[in-house]
Amino acid sequence: MANALVSRVLSSRTIRQFLKFCVVGAASTAIDWGIHRLLYKGFGGELADTVNRWVLATFPSLQHPDFDGAYTVFKVVSFLFAALNGFLWNRLWTFRIRGEAERFRQLGKFYIVTGTGMIINALIGSRIHKPDAGEWNYYFSLAAATAAVMIWNFMGHKFWTFRVKKEA
Repeated sequence: MANALVSRVLSSRTIRQFLKFCVVGAASTAIDWGIHRLLYKGFGGELADTVNRWVLATFPSLQHPDFDGAYTVFKVVSFLFAALNGFLWNRLWTFRIRGEAERFRQLGKFYIVTGTGMIINALIGSRIHKPDAGEWNYYFSLAAATAAVMIWNFMGHKFWTFRVKKEA
């Protein structure tokens, strides 16, 4: 009974694509979080302090005890690298798109969907993250923002970026 249910679920193309999307997403998340942690926590914290001071000096209206400009800037940088990984693997493996005909158009669409997801991710993560709240708050802010954007990105990429046009 359970094997039949698993077999039926896995026979669904959308379910298989979603599972592959989750694998690609996990790899992209590792890239995103790894780069973010390196920039934000690495270098003795000096880079983060410098970037935060620059952001607050450049945009004084953002000054608030719970806002950390470096967190947000580094989130954008790390997310862009992770998104490129996601585009390549989702195009080739998840949605099985071959050929060069639509590649650059799909890349543009991918960055529109993912860019919107990046904004959502940065807003949610920046809102949850409290600079002095400790490690768990830092990781929770990353995880909550990632989870919220996962569904947005899958739907956008399945039904717009990599949508296969039906032959008439």
